[in-house]
Amino acid sequence: MPAKPRRHTDDSADGRPQRTALPPLTPEEMRRWQEENAELAKAWEAWVEKHGLPLAKYRMF
Repeated sequence: MPAKPRRHTDDSADGRPQRTALPPLTPEEMRRWQEENAELAKAWEAWVEKHGLPLAKYRMF
């Protein structure tokens, strides 16, 4: 069963979208996200190993 999309905004009384905090992920949602994005995480880690952190020259520590 597909996961229910998570909303980022709620409409106010005047119809304009307002930012709201997302509810915390459930352990199952977190596990599924990690599983679905494992390849992305590995690719990002490899890129950082090769090139270093983006914007690292601006770090103050």
